[in-house]
Amino acid sequence: MFSNKRYAAVAASLLLCLAARKAVAADPSPKLDTRECEKPDFPVRWQDEGDGGNVIVAFLVGADGKVLESKIVASSGSPRLDRASAKAGTQCKFQPVATPTWSKVRYKWVVE
Repeated sequence: MFSNKRYAAVAASLLLCLAARKAVAADPSPKLDTRECEKPDFPVRWQDEGDGGNVIVAFLVGADGKVLESKIVASSGSPRLDRASAKAGTQCKFQPVATPTWSKVRYKWVVE
């Protein structure tokens, strides 16, 4: 009898693990809705001063798709471009998610 209970407990644990894994895989990070996001300003003065590069910003997205928090993951080397990227993202809207989730966005600043 003990072995049957033990077998049932192990089987139940495995099923729970598989269900949890499937649930996590089915919940991808939220995607940026580009229709709800304005392109950040890139002043000519910054370009003339040689500012440029890539910034990766992580945004904590709430269930309603709005940004709750942001943090710089990879800097461009220019503090003002980093700040502009983080600020621009907070004005954007992401696809709604079940629970608050982090999503990364890359901003590419090209000097023309």
